[in-house]
Amino acid sequence: MIHTIGKTLLLLPAAALMFFAGCEAEPLTAELPQEGGSPLTAGPSFVYPGEETEISHRWQGEDMTFELRRGKGMEGAVSAAFVQDAGILQEMTEKYADLKGMSLYTLLPQDKYSVPSTVTLPAGQEKVSVTVSIKSDVEPGTFVLPLVLMSGEDELGVQYVEVVNHPNAEIDMSWLDRTPSVTEPRFVAIIEAAENDMRNAGNYILYPDGIGSPETARPLFDMVVLFSANINFNEYRGCPELYFNDNIRKVLDNKEVFIRPLQDKGIKVLLSIMPNHQAIGFSNMDISGDRTMIKDFAQEVYDALQEYGLDGVMFDDEYADYPTSPESEQPGRPMVQMGSFHFFLKALRDLMPAVDGQAWKDRHNLITMYNIGPNSNARTGGGGWGLFSNNFEVITSELWNGSTTMWSESNLTADARALKKWVADEANAQVLEEISGIKAGELFDFIWNANYARGDAHNQATGIGTGYTYIAGLTDDLAKEKYGMAVFEMSLEVGDRGDIQHQQQYWGLSDYQSGTPGRNETIEATLNNQRQREYELVMCFNLQYVPDEWDGVSNANLYLNDFPRFMRGLGYSGSPEVRFEGTNYDTFTPAYMR
Repeated sequence: MIHTIGKTLLLLPAAALMFFAGCEAEPLTAELPQEGGSPLTAGPSFVYPGEETEISHRWQGEDMTFELRRGKGMEGAVSAAFVQDAGILQEMTEKYADLKGMSLYTLLPQDKYSVPSTVTLPAGQEKVSVTVSIKSDVEPGTFVLPLVLMSGEDELGVQYVEVVNHPNAEIDMSWLDRTPSVTEPRFVAIIEAAENDMRNAGNYILYPDGIGSPETARPLFDMVVLFSANINFNEYRGCPELYFNDNIRKVLDNKEVFIRPLQDKGIKVLLSIMPNHQAIGFSNMDISGDRTMIKDFAQEVYDALQEYGLDGVMFDDEYADYPTSPESEQPGRPMVQMGSFHFFLKALRDLMPAVDGQAWKDRHNLITMYNIGPNSNARTGGGGWGLFSNNFEVITSELWNGSTTMWSESNLTADARALKKWVADEANAQVLEEISGIKAGELFDFIWNANYARGDAHNQATGIGTGYTYIAGLTDDLAKEKYGMAVFEMSLEVGDRGDIQHQQQYWGLSDYQSGTPGRNETIEATLNNQRQREYELVMCFNLQYVPDEWDGVSNANLYLNDFPRFMRGLGYSGSPEVRFEGTNYDTFTPAYMR
């Protein structure tokens, strides 16, 4: 079955069109832009009706009807024909891939489409239809068909048709009904969009009982997180806004290429959102009045999830550059606000409510958090404030300091001092009562530990250790389902011997005497810690592309052994195996290959 992308189309500015200019004899330019359906030039134009300002279109499974239109002041008949030279079409395909910034496009074979041998616009007629037919038996892949209409040596127009066909997932979808456990947890992969093709995550298949029991095979990952969209501040409107960088935009605008293949296997695809060094984030949105800023941003996040057909969101409260003193505040961007993240979380959950008893396969409303930053209970990455604890007595007491290291009241930073004073002010009692009614641990579906150097109580989920790190509503029983202690940085690097290995900073133990960074405990200790706490989540950050060959030698995929190792470390008594099955996509360039 052919799967095609929806009506999110590539808009090319004039500067981008210049990219297609080739040698004098090659038709690699285009007579665009158009305005109101009328060409700006006196010559004829070759366009797609309704999309005259665009030259990139996507096939929807039916014949596509273009138009050859008469130019201003033209008279007489126009005769034209499509370029059929395979060399020229291949070169245009490569240029198109370069322009899109992705190496996934291949030229659609000539036997998979048909175009008229000639196109004639009779004298006195303003336009003529031009039908392009694409066959339904196109092989799996992402193809492009360059359409170059020529009249003699004159180019009348260039159009590109994308044809997306990914194979049907041959997966027994009953795997979606499974009940996660400590020994068979939900595996989650965060994929850096700038470096890795997220489709690869869907090709890791777990055989829980070994390759000899294929009937139990299932995708390894329950969830894949696209990393990362941003919170920016719109200076004109004076409010936060959702921002997609070029790499995230490539994935979202090509959702049928990157997202649908995962979802067709039952894998949930989530969008990561994090601040972007603009003094705005989840923790300092205006909580006064009717909280329009918070509600509007929640609506914007919800609308994006619906537009791109995503299954949920992951919040990552890093890199906001929150104002730390009154002097550093900017218009619309105060210091950290007690309740900012609470009210935002509640507003988003109201838009996409959790339904009691809802099956996993029907979940498109997942709200998750990467456990880091001021609002989390994490004590890494500048956290430790424990604002989700709703334990206001601790915040106002001398025990609280809003810091991970300094326990002296006199060492409080200005932002922590201001928040502590605000919480103690009786004038804010009513707002605090509202905040205390928002149990974040119940509203979040999952919370992932941000400390991938160890899985001990350095980050606490519930009442282990100091009480101020509680997440309100996250009981011990809920933590087993929602909290993941074992978090692994899966980035790769080229080793001293020229082979690909795990980045040792996150994989091997630290040796501070020699200055070697690394983990603070062994991976086995981390897994045993999660096993003892009976948590049912394992999150791996930045699962990278692994080439089949490296430096001319066949290369082993390191990840195939990692996940069975994790399961055994969690107490699984069977013989789990992981296989990579399907195309190994090298769409973007991983960091270790640059």
